[in-house]
Amino acid sequence: MKVKNSYIPWSFLDIAAKEEGLFEKRDLNVEFFSVGKSEAEPSDKVAWYGDLVKGGELDAYAVCAWGAIDRLAEKEREKIVAATTSSGYAFSILVAPGLGIKTAADLAEIPIAVNMKTGSHYCILSDLERTLPYSKIKVVHGGEPHNRLKGLMEGKFQAVALISPYTELAVQLGFVKVAETKTVDVLAFVARDDIPMDVLTRYLAALDEAAKMMKKDPERFRSLYVRTLRETFLGFPDEWKTRVNKLIDKIAPTIPITTWGELTEYPRESFNSLSTWMSKHNLLQANVQYENMVLSQPLEKVQTG
Repeated sequence: MKVKNSYIPWSFLDIAAKEEGLFEKRDLNVEFFSVGKSEAEPSDKVAWYGDLVKGGELDAYAVCAWGAIDRLAEKEREKIVAATTSSGYAFSILVAPGLGIKTAADLAEIPIAVNMKTGSHYCILSDLERTLPYSKIKVVHGGEPHNRLKGLMEGKFQAVALISPYTELAVQLGFVKVAETKTVDVLAFVARDDIPMDVLTRYLAALDEAAKMMKKDPERFRSLYVRTLRETFLGFPDEWKTRVNKLIDKIAPTIPITTWGELTEYPRESFNSLSTWMSKHNLLQANVQYENMVLSQPLEKVQTG
């Protein structure tokens, strides 16, 4: 299987399962697909992921609850095969110091860098809507968290949405945290629906075992978590990379490890709530139906042993 590596926190179950040999013991060969270190994901995730799947470059990936809805319109080739929730899944908004931005209320008309069509995009919109008129919330595409942090360091962005542990790094670099989201923490696992059922079952069983191992002993995975964080900065200029790695050394013993719970079916109530909100704000590219998007049989086989 070819699986998208979105690093931490989203792909950490995949990364841990591979590191611990949980795929191998189930006779699965899992290869990671990653974006080049000096590149960034495009803003149109629906078309991009669709092309990766159709082109045979990608078989499965993890995505936020919102993104799963947007990418899987009726009659598409992928299905949501499982979901999980995190121990701590919040996006923070960080700004350059000296701008006079102190709270979420000060962010009206300020462009906030997000990764379009992903959790940072949707969570920022839905959370800030509680404080600001929707028309006053401005988001721009900044790519993955490390690229958004890079844009903040370069002065390209005034404000960015970041997730832990990038949030902690930004604070160490002198940027100011002015808001934190309190929205949905569901992560969906998406796979091509023509993958053999037994392969999908073995894949999900490996992820579920990794989740149980993390729940039992999160500290066992700290070094892997930190190592994965460092990998995301390999495309940085050498001077910046050295600076960031020194700060990672400083926070490594204390940064929270985002762990993911045992696999469940994608919650219907979450689907209904999020799809309704997205439709209301014209954020869906097509009509979606829960029954057409969720494939429950592989997870049911895992849960029944």
